[in-house]
Amino acid sequence: MSSEHTIVDIVFCASSDPTTRSDLERDLLELSEGAFTIQTVATGGELTMGITSAIDSGAMIPLVFVDEFLSDSTGLATLTALSEQPDLESARRVLISDSTPAVAQPLDGVLRVPWSKTQLKSLVSRLVTEYFIEEAPQDVDEVSEVVDVDVLSKAFVEVEERAQEVTERLGRLQRSFLDDRALSDDDVEAEMIAEIDRALGNPPRTTVPSGTRVLSAGDPVDGIRVVVDGRVHLTLDTDDRTLGFHARTAGRVIGLNAIALSETKAFFNVDAIEDTTFIALTLEQLDDALRQSPTLAIHLVTVLLRAMARRNRRSIELRMIVDNLARDLERERDELAATIDRLNQTQARLIESEKLATLGQLAAGVGHELNNPAAVVSRTADFLAEDIEALTAGTTGGEVFTSALRAARQREPVSTRVQRQRRNELAKVLGDPALARRLVKIGIESEAEYQQLLGDSPDPEDRLDRMERFHRIGTSLRSVDAASQRIVKLVGSVRSYVRGGDMRVESFDLRQGIEETLLLLGHELGHVKVEKTYHPDVPAMSGQPGELNQVWTNLITNAIQAMDEDNARLTIEVGPTDDAEVRVAVTDNGQGISPENLERVFEPAFTTKAGRVEFGLGLGLQIVKDIVVRHNGSISVESKPGMTCFTVVLPAASNGETQ
Repeated sequence: MSSEHTIVDIVFCASSDPTTRSDLERDLLELSEGAFTIQTVATGGELTMGITSAIDSGAMIPLVFVDEFLSDSTGLATLTALSEQPDLESARRVLISDSTPAVAQPLDGVLRVPWSKTQLKSLVSRLVTEYFIEEAPQDVDEVSEVVDVDVLSKAFVEVEERAQEVTERLGRLQRSFLDDRALSDDDVEAEMIAEIDRALGNPPRTTVPSGTRVLSAGDPVDGIRVVVDGRVHLTLDTDDRTLGFHARTAGRVIGLNAIALSETKAFFNVDAIEDTTFIALTLEQLDDALRQSPTLAIHLVTVLLRAMARRNRRSIELRMIVDNLARDLERERDELAATIDRLNQTQARLIESEKLATLGQLAAGVGHELNNPAAVVSRTADFLAEDIEALTAGTTGGEVFTSALRAARQREPVSTRVQRQRRNELAKVLGDPALARRLVKIGIESEAEYQQLLGDSPDPEDRLDRMERFHRIGTSLRSVDAASQRIVKLVGSVRSYVRGGDMRVESFDLRQGIEETLLLLGHELGHVKVEKTYHPDVPAMSGQPGELNQVWTNLITNAIQAMDEDNARLTIEVGPTDDAEVRVAVTDNGQGISPENLERVFEPAFTTKAGRVEFGLGLGLQIVKDIVVRHNGSISVESKPGMTCFTVVLPAASNGETQ
């Protein structure tokens, strides 16, 4: 509403429940977009005092919400008392209740608890529109945020029907003075003025220059003015502007509407838009003229009938304009919605590009920084092994210790079950379980090896102790080698992932991208059993592997988050289709996606994760679909309790290039 609006529209909300008051105030403010002032009270007494104060200040009260149970009265009793106040006859009264009350009066509506915003908007729009149509139709545009177009249109149609009814009645009356049918508007008006002059002996005329305010809205009306020459214009001052009406709306007789409706004050401003001459007649003079000249009544009714016909035609023209504007607005709304959708998609892609560009820069820098120390660690391990071997070369039994170090460094890790089996077998031969445990741990698995390495030693215990130490050194160096190699692989996977910022098209094996994704997500897969089925004849892909790595990351991350930690199983299948394309299926055994959400999973920002928007590395399924479509592929989903499968089908390198 305009800041210059002198009348405040107030909606009262009475409830003893602070949550109900707060929620209703919030929803009403959001719904009306500031068109109303919302006042909340806790009791019926406070409501009566607030309404009295608002009325005294000249405020308009279109809506009153009252809870069914107040601390000092019941909602129905309060609404009944309000309906008996003359100043609140037009206010719409709504009962807040968790059930449908048996008493329908004095209610205009019931707001069921809990309510939805859609229900509240429907109720408020209908009641507010009805209120302003009855009480302040000139202010309807001030509350356009909540106006119910259907109710407004229905009211407009009713006005047209009433106008049509009046036209028909006047038409029936016109049959009594058919002589005027052949006359033009100007001729009929001239005959009417001539009859006034004859009946009243040429009453005085008043001439005003163009721009003169002949009558102001609110001025007392005690007669009519008949325009003899010139033209006048009707206007209406609203809160912050002046509304002008078509020049033909005024007609030749000014003030007759107010008199016919028993109004004592003018509703419109009347301004001369040319030098205008008019005859001012009091009600007594008009009555006297009509009694003295029956012909005047015929001409006056003809003038008024034609003026009503013009206004009715103008009303129809306005309705056609409104309908055309409504169609234009609907078309513009649809175009705007489509534009917003395109902007959302563009924004998502820009965010994706920015993230990937930043991630690429970070990955390049971090990869460079990690590769160097990883290489240093690996070389240092080699140097340590060489130095230890050199230091032990000249010692007694040095070759034995060096061999233990090499064996520990090169030997593949053995499972606990295998170690236990070998330890038990050696213990049976040696008869010493503790010695067997120590020997198996350093790789001695038979009595022959034991005798070869320790049988000729003057101090077998010392040699065994030193061999254990060299074995631990070798095992540690092997762990250092493995760790540095894993760092190099992880860096390579990260670099491959962020190749999405590189728009070059290349040929690649997407199974490698899936493996790199699984390596990156290894920290999240600890509780998940991963089953991979790679067909040996998977054709090569042509496209951007970095972008497709984002697809696998998102699908696998969503699958992990959808599964419980117990018995989580992720299945990945890659193979050719009958059409020589590549099919990738990512299946989890989570709770599944409900049917009503299944069709929406590819919408922007849609999520089923407890109301939170979460995506794998910042990407949603809508972005995933975009990437797949850009590679001339398709993505589909099927789900039921205990199984959700996303299937991606992509063309092989020989079937086409990406867009």
